[in-house]
Amino acid sequence: MEHREYKSINKSVRKKDSMQLLLGKPVYTDDLVNNHPLVVKILRSPHPNAIVEEINTAIAKVPGVVDIYTWEDVPDQRFTNAGQTYPEASPYDRLILDRHVRFSGDAVAIIAAETEKAALKAMKLIKVKYQILEAVLD
Repeated sequence: MEHREYKSINKSVRKKDSMQLLLGKPVYTDDLVNNHPLVVKILRSPHPNAIVEEINTAIAKVPGVVDIYTWEDVPDQRFTNAGQTYPEASPYDRLILDRHVRFSGDAVAIIAAETEKAALKAMKLIKVKYQILEAVLD
């Protein structure tokens, strides 16, 4: 059996945000609020398993909407949903937005707007064509 050396076994590992937390520095979202923040709403899938074939956001860019993002607009870089800081051992298995939606409520589009009213109006105008797949229930 091959012997490997692991850098962190039996050693303390400092979390990335530990010093900021200790010193009371701004590390929480509420610590960094802007005077005029955008409202963000997420369009969610009504289907438990589907592929987004087409998504039309052009008509949804109403006054007050700053931008609308779909799976085509975001980085193809996986991350974890575990919510812990580095070092993080959870699987990096999620995308910000994915063309394949895997549960009812999975994110399909992100709307950033100046007001909630504009964001909600845009959300209603986005047209999505799904290829509905059989639900995976177990």
